[in-house]
Amino acid sequence: MDKEIILLPMSDVMYHDFFREYENDEDLYLDKGQFKEYRYEPDKVDAYIQKQVRLKRLPFAIMYGEEMVGELKLYDIVDGVSAVLGITMKSKKYKDRGFGTEAERLAVKYAFEVLDVPVLYADSIVTNTRSQHVLEKVGFRKISEDSERKYYKIERV
Repeated sequence: MDKEIILLPMSDVMYHDFFREYENDEDLYLDKGQFKEYRYEPDKVDAYIQKQVRLKRLPFAIMYGEEMVGELKLYDIVDGVSAVLGITMKSKKYKDRGFGTEAERLAVKYAFEVLDVPVLYADSIVTNTRSQHVLEKVGFRKISEDSERKYYKIERV
Protein backbone atom coordinates (compact mmCIF):
# COMPACT_ATOMS: atom_id res chain seq x y z
CA MET A 1 0.00 0.00 0.00
CA ASP A 2 1.41 3.34 -0.98
CA LYS A 3 -1.17 5.28 1.06
CA GLU A 4 -2.20 4.81 4.65
CA ILE A 5 -5.51 3.30 5.75
CA ILE A 6 -7.31 5.38 8.35
CA LEU A 7 -10.71 5.15 10.03
CA LEU A 8 -12.90 8.26 10.11
CA PRO A 9 -16.24 8.62 11.87
CA MET A 10 -18.91 7.99 9.24
CA SER A 11 -21.13 10.99 8.48
CA ASP A 12 -24.51 10.91 6.74
CA VAL A 13 -22.93 12.34 3.58
CA MET A 14 -20.21 9.67 3.69
CA TYR A 15 -22.86 6.95 4.05
CA HIS A 16 -24.66 8.18 0.95
CA ASP A 17 -21.36 8.36 -0.97
CA PHE A 18 -20.53 4.82 0.18
CA PHE A 19 -23.87 3.33 -0.84
CA ARG A 20 -24.01 5.22 -4.16
CA GLU A 21 -20.95 3.18 -5.21
CA TYR A 22 -21.62 -0.02 -3.23
CA GLU A 23 -21.70 -3.32 -5.14
CA ASN A 24 -23.25 -6.42 -3.63
CA ASP A 25 -20.93 -9.47 -3.59
CA GLU A 26 -22.51 -12.76 -4.68
CA ASP A 27 -19.74 -14.66 -2.87
CA LEU A 28 -21.22 -13.56 0.47
CA TYR A 29 -24.49 -15.47 0.02
CA LEU A 30 -24.97 -18.98 1.37
CA ASP A 31 -27.88 -19.36 -1.04
CA LYS A 32 -26.75 -17.83 -4.35
CA GLY A 33 -30.41 -17.73 -5.40
CA GLN A 34 -31.00 -14.95 -2.86
CA PHE A 35 -28.40 -12.66 -4.44
CA LYS A 36 -29.72 -9.41 -5.92
CA GLU A 37 -27.84 -6.53 -7.51
CA TYR A 38 -27.74 -3.58 -5.11
CA ARG A 39 -29.58 -0.43 -6.13
CA TYR A 40 -28.95 2.86 -4.33
CA GLU A 41 -32.09 4.27 -2.71
CA PRO A 42 -31.58 7.42 -0.60
CA ASP A 43 -34.55 6.66 1.70
CA LYS A 44 -33.17 3.20 2.51
CA VAL A 45 -29.75 4.68 3.26
CA ASP A 46 -31.37 7.25 5.58
CA ALA A 47 -33.20 4.41 7.37
CA TYR A 48 -29.90 2.49 7.67
CA ILE A 49 -28.21 5.57 9.19
CA GLN A 50 -31.04 5.98 11.70
CA LYS A 51 -30.71 2.31 12.66
CA GLN A 52 -27.01 2.82 13.39
CA VAL A 53 -27.85 5.77 15.64
CA ARG A 54 -30.74 3.97 17.37
CA LEU A 55 -28.59 0.92 18.11
CA LYS A 56 -25.67 3.12 19.31
CA ARG A 57 -23.26 1.67 16.79
CA LEU A 58 -19.92 3.36 16.07
CA PRO A 59 -19.55 3.49 12.28
CA PHE A 60 -16.29 4.37 10.57
CA ALA A 61 -15.36 5.00 6.95
CA ILE A 62 -12.31 3.01 5.87
CA MET A 63 -10.26 5.57 3.98
CA TYR A 64 -7.39 4.88 1.59
CA GLY A 65 -6.08 8.36 0.99
CA GLU A 66 -9.12 10.37 -0.16
CA GLU A 67 -10.99 7.25 -1.29
CA MET A 68 -13.58 5.51 0.91
CA VAL A 69 -13.08 1.77 0.42
CA GLY A 70 -15.35 0.34 3.10
CA GLU A 71 -17.40 0.66 6.25
CA LEU A 72 -16.37 -0.67 9.64
CA LYS A 73 -18.51 -0.55 12.75
CA LEU A 74 -18.21 -1.42 16.39
CA TYR A 75 -21.51 -2.37 17.98
CA ASP A 76 -23.19 -4.16 20.89
CA ILE A 77 -20.73 -2.24 23.04
CA VAL A 78 -20.90 -3.12 26.72
CA ASP A 79 -18.69 -0.67 28.65
CA GLY A 80 -15.68 -2.40 30.14
CA VAL A 81 -16.84 -5.81 28.86
CA SER A 82 -16.96 -6.30 25.08
CA ALA A 83 -17.93 -5.08 21.62
CA VAL A 84 -18.52 -6.61 18.20
CA LEU A 85 -16.68 -5.74 14.98
CA GLY A 86 -18.29 -5.69 11.53
CA ILE A 87 -16.77 -4.70 8.21
CA THR A 88 -18.06 -4.22 4.65
CA MET A 89 -15.88 -3.38 1.70
CA LYS A 90 -17.47 -1.18 -0.99
CA SER A 91 -16.86 -3.62 -3.84
CA LYS A 92 -14.68 -6.52 -4.96
CA LYS A 93 -12.24 -3.95 -6.35
CA TYR A 94 -11.15 -3.15 -2.78
CA LYS A 95 -10.75 -6.74 -1.61
CA ASP A 96 -7.47 -8.69 -1.47
CA ARG A 97 -5.46 -5.47 -1.17
CA GLY A 98 -4.85 -5.41 2.60
CA PHE A 99 -7.39 -2.66 3.28
CA GLY A 100 -9.66 -4.80 5.46
CA THR A 101 -6.74 -6.25 7.41
CA GLU A 102 -5.34 -2.83 8.26
CA ALA A 103 -8.81 -1.45 9.08
CA GLU A 104 -9.48 -4.35 11.45
CA ARG A 105 -6.09 -3.86 13.14
CA LEU A 106 -6.96 -0.20 13.70
CA ALA A 107 -10.41 -1.13 15.03
CA VAL A 108 -8.99 -3.67 17.49
CA LYS A 109 -6.54 -1.06 18.78
CA TYR A 110 -9.35 1.51 19.08
CA ALA A 111 -11.64 -0.93 20.91
CA PHE A 112 -8.94 -1.91 23.38
CA GLU A 113 -7.35 1.51 23.95
CA VAL A 114 -10.17 4.02 23.45
CA LEU A 115 -13.33 2.07 24.29
CA ASP A 116 -11.39 0.13 26.94
CA VAL A 117 -13.15 -3.15 26.22
CA PRO A 118 -11.05 -6.24 26.95
CA VAL A 119 -12.82 -8.51 24.42
CA LEU A 120 -13.84 -7.98 20.82
CA TYR A 121 -16.06 -10.40 18.88
CA ALA A 122 -16.70 -10.86 15.16
CA ASP A 123 -18.42 -13.37 12.92
CA SER A 124 -18.44 -14.43 9.29
CA ILE A 125 -20.74 -16.51 7.13
CA VAL A 126 -19.19 -19.96 6.69
CA THR A 127 -18.49 -19.44 2.98
CA ASN A 128 -16.61 -16.15 3.48
CA THR A 129 -13.13 -17.61 3.80
CA ARG A 130 -11.57 -14.24 2.89
CA SER A 131 -13.11 -12.62 5.99
CA GLN A 132 -12.12 -15.57 8.18
CA HIS A 133 -8.53 -15.35 6.95
CA VAL A 134 -8.38 -11.62 7.75
CA LEU A 135 -9.86 -12.11 11.24
CA GLU A 136 -7.29 -14.80 12.03
CA LYS A 137 -4.46 -12.72 10.55
CA VAL A 138 -5.41 -9.83 12.86
CA GLY A 139 -5.39 -12.16 15.90
CA PHE A 140 -8.98 -13.32 16.31
CA ARG A 141 -9.48 -16.99 17.08
CA LYS A 142 -12.50 -19.07 16.14
CA ILE A 143 -14.58 -19.91 19.20
CA SER A 144 -17.57 -21.68 17.59
CA GLU A 145 -19.58 -22.18 14.45
CA ASP A 146 -23.01 -23.25 13.34
CA SER A 147 -24.45 -24.10 9.93
CA GLU A 148 -24.36 -20.46 8.78
CA ARG A 149 -21.66 -18.57 10.70
CA LYS A 150 -18.24 -18.84 12.30
CA TYR A 151 -17.71 -16.84 15.49
CA TYR A 152 -14.44 -15.22 16.54
CA LYS A 153 -12.95 -13.50 19.58
CA ILE A 154 -9.82 -11.50 20.39
CA GLU A 155 -8.79 -10.51 23.90
CA ARG A 156 -6.65 -7.63 25.04
CA VAL A 157 -3.38 -8.91 26.48
